[in-house]
Amino acid sequence: MDPRTILGLMTRYTCCIVTAGLLGCSGSRDFGESVSLPQKKPARPTVAFSGGQVLTLPADRPFNVSDTQRYSEGAAHADSNTSATGQASCTADATAGGVASAEFQIGHVLTYDGDDATRVSVTFDIDYHCMASDHAPSGEAQPVGLKAYVKDSNHRLLAKVMLADGDPDRLPDRWSGSQSPSFDITMEPGLAYHLIVAGKVEVSGDDTGGARAELAVLRAEIQITPAPN
Repeated sequence: MDPRTILGLMTRYTCCIVTAGLLGCSGSRDFGESVSLPQKKPARPTVAFSGGQVLTLPADRPFNVSDTQRYSEGAAHADSNTSATGQASCTADATAGGVASAEFQIGHVLTYDGDDATRVSVTFDIDYHCMASDHAPSGEAQPVGLKAYVKDSNHRLLAKVMLADGDPDRLPDRWSGSQSPSFDITMEPGLAYHLIVAGKVEVSGDDTGGARAELAVLRAEIQITPAPN
């Protein structure tokens, strides 16, 4: 079965991201994990994966999660951008003082409607670039965070990996990376699965200056491969 046909048989939702106050979770690694589905669900046809068939996103279908959040106060400013084709970026600048935070989430939410549970492998292929300055007040939270995770509509976090995590003790720093974490999960009939790449930058400053942080996902691809029968 063609991957486009497989995805066409899956129920697709446009997601809204419910995010708590950005500064309320300073230093937490739980950013970007609140994805909610519409209450009203459309009719869902049944899909049957064939062994070895690979579904590749966003090549077979643009990402249906593409969300940004930003916050700033004082002289600081923040910005974030996403694309349904697999790019995202966020910037927080407090070099003139103040507080700034920005986040993004990109990826896909799909519902498995097969008759029986099926085992699949979910692989994220991600290229990214990060920058964080070293002028930050003592006790500054980690300025950069990037992760990939899989969560289901029962709010179970099935898999998560931190891809980039700025260490305040090793700044200033500028780095790039390419990672391909893979997770084996079991898809259950009627459940939705959130396949998400989430990023966050957070900085602050004072009268003497402040920090700046940048994060860019240059390419994000998600492959779903059913286990052989």
